[in-house]
Amino acid sequence: MKRRLDEIDEHLLALLEKDARRPVVALAKAVGLSRTAVQGRLARLEDEGTIRGYTIVRGRERQAAPVKAILLLSIGTRPCATVIRMFEDWPEIAACWSVAGPVVDAILVVEADSNEALGDVRARLAAVPGVTDITTAPVLKMVVERLSR
Repeated sequence: MKRRLDEIDEHLLALLEKDARRPVVALAKAVGLSRTAVQGRLARLEDEGTIRGYTIVRGRERQAAPVKAILLLSIGTRPCATVIRMFEDWPEIAACWSVAGPVVDAILVVEADSNEALGDVRARLAAVPGVTDITTAPVLKMVVERLSR
């Protein structure tokens, strides 16, 4: 059973949304609790499903980005990983898969605040050396979502 999130839980989630790799010691210092207390809270949030697969999952109080798109990238540089690694810190990229195929080398899920912002992300991707082609498919409706860890 999910319990109501308190102010400290909300603060932890906000910190993790900005940097999910932040060390527990740094989180503890930021919220004014011991490392052990923060670890306990994180474990509870994981057990309750609020934190799932190192992704913050909130209820209706938080809206998803208004524009989500799947981008298929062709990469001319080999190995592709040298180019794909450049995207690790882009906050708009919610997921990135390196795939084997005759034309597509990477599949990205991009979340943006607007169509214009999506276009800006696409333009930045196109400017990355090694990216040779991008196909953009805006998501119209989520039908099934079972991705986890």
